[in-house]
Amino acid sequence: MGRTATLARVFQALRIVVNEEDVVLRDALEIMAPSLIRKGGRLVVLSYHSMEDRATKRVMRDGTIGGSRRSGGSMQKDMFGNEIVSEDGTARPWKTLGR
Repeated sequence: MGRTATLARVFQALRIVVNEEDVVLRDALEIMAPSLIRKGGRLVVLSYHSMEDRATKRVMRDGTIGGSRRSGGSMQKDMFGNEIVSEDGTARPWKTLGR
């Protein structure tokens, strides 16, 4: 990795911290999206780096950025305490339409 790429990563990290982009992303995915999107609606997320991509995938899979996916017999719950069961029987809060 060259000097320019290193400086770009440092600037990106500083920008994320200063603008609190991680907090805004968490609020948008965990709080705003579930309350704004109707049942059967679509959520489209454009991610520009791995932090955003990873957070988005965790919310789609588990309903939370923390990624506290439970295994075993216990029913998964979303951030509001509702049991998560999709139409096809998988325990996911969001239905993915494609890759």
